[in-house]
Amino acid sequence: FFFSYGTIDAGAPMISAICSLLLPASQSFVAVPRPDVLSAHSPRAVAAPRMLFGGGGASKEGGGGGGGMGNMMETIKKAQEVGVKVKALQEELVNTEIEATAADGGVTVVISGAQVPMDVKVSEDLCSKGAEAVSDAISLAMREAHKNSMEYSKQKLGALYAEIGLPMPPEGGPGM
Repeated sequence: FFFSYGTIDAGAPMISAICSLLLPASQSFVAVPRPDVLSAHSPRAVAAPRMLFGGGGASKEGGGGGGGMGNMMETIKKAQEVGVKVKALQEELVNTEIEATAADGGVTVVISGAQVPMDVKVSEDLCSKGAEAVSDAISLAMREAHKNSMEYSKQKLGALYAEIGLPMPPEGGPGM
């Protein structure tokens, strides 16, 4: 096309509209005053290309221009790798069994690393002590198993965050 980055007069809105149709979406034009041509009576400006996703001109990292497309592609690739690692961690947590006991081994509770209850075993000896003793022992074992499962998940998530170079979110923040 035949547009130069020269001086723009009153037709600037029309030229901007035409340029927005001709340029890739990653570029836009911004009117920037040129001190050498401006006077008190001359409202002239220069159209300067600005990259939507950082910088203008040749990119140092991606090898050439493209408005940071190399960086964006690297970011997308990294996000996909992180997604694969998160999915693998989620699968590992679902398949991990964490066990807790209470009442001197009278109750054994098993939950997954994703905090899903999997199994509860109550001994005959504990059953003979009555419903309240069984209920108390199961509650205690469930709380302990849940606490252990949460600690295990937090440890694994912390290792994943460290591997991908992110800080661990604060307590109560985003998690799995």
